[in-house]
Amino acid sequence: MNGHDTFTPKSATRFIVQLVPPGTGGIRDYAECLQCEWETMGIDSQLMALSQTAAAARSLADRLDDMMRSDGRACSLVLHFSGYGFHPRGLCFWLASEIEAARAKLGQRLRVVTMFHELFASGPPWGSAFWLSRFQARIASRLAKASDALRTNTEPYSVWLAKQFPPTVAVEVQAVFSNVGEPRVVKPQNERVTRVVVFGSAATRHRALEPLRTFARRLSEQGIVEIVEVGPDPAFNWVEPSPPHRHVGRLGLSELRELLEDSAYGLIDYPETLFGKSGVIAAYAAHGCVVLNMRRVEAEHSELRDRTHFFNLLASDSIPCHATDRSLAAGTMAEWYRGHSLRRHATSTAESCCSVPYRGALSVCQSESSSPP
Repeated sequence: MNGHDTFTPKSATRFIVQLVPPGTGGIRDYAECLQCEWETMGIDSQLMALSQTAAAARSLADRLDDMMRSDGRACSLVLHFSGYGFHPRGLCFWLASEIEAARAKLGQRLRVVTMFHELFASGPPWGSAFWLSRFQARIASRLAKASDALRTNTEPYSVWLAKQFPPTVAVEVQAVFSNVGEPRVVKPQNERVTRVVVFGSAATRHRALEPLRTFARRLSEQGIVEIVEVGPDPAFNWVEPSPPHRHVGRLGLSELRELLEDSAYGLIDYPETLFGKSGVIAAYAAHGCVVLNMRRVEAEHSELRDRTHFFNLLASDSIPCHATDRSLAAGTMAEWYRGHSLRRHATSTAESCCSVPYRGALSVCQSESSSPP
């Protein structure tokens, strides 16, 4: 990324197709935000959801070929990769085969840019992730080698991807942007309610709220007036009398934005080295909330620092109470966020789509098996 917030298409010879898993979710939201931003920038793009069943009925190569013939231009395909989105167990060997076949058939008419939202699962030997991870890693490696440009959202992912290639191959790293919008003006902390907001899936919310019970009394003493839980049922069973807990269910985007802009704190349970892949954290940062983290500190190094960018309550149960201290913390996080805002993502991804391919890797890709041994 060149760090600019504007983008002038280098030519009109390519249009962009974003390939996403079927169904709804954060990755589709991410792609739709990019599509809307590109529209304001005058860049043509389309969204394609593809399942294994749909690909068996009509291949990705044929779909793209028809689109290019109809449009009259070459295509840049942006693959938004998360293995579990394309297969229930993350074993989407079919997707790697489809990308490789499309490269073989369409040649220089197709440029592939892969955004790795995830790489592969990991876990203890008694969990299924442990046994599936090597197959998932093989898929990620095949997709990387079939791509002309690589993008991801965290430094640990970029390190793994870089190991798949010579040192001359660059991997673009950008933390995700807020899928729920970016306010033009952020309300100052002295005008906000000292409430804690937690939103996302039920599992995400409950994982953060469960350890927060231990700190309920301390939070009340530090001025927290309520905890607001946003998202679909089930609500978390908060039994502490103070601070009070409200579950407001699903909110529309405008309602959620208004709540975040009016609240002092946002709650999460996430490892700090992977903050860059959390849309919830991005939303807190964009809307000026102080981030409270409930994940035990394990990382030896992270660009984001406890008690500077965020506050880890398991390391210390004190939080910035005064508006001046909250403003400093929220401002530091907002500065980090500005480096990967929606416009920055749209600009750098478009540049990846227009660049000249840096290598031909099809011979490597096609020599590998398309199914697990």
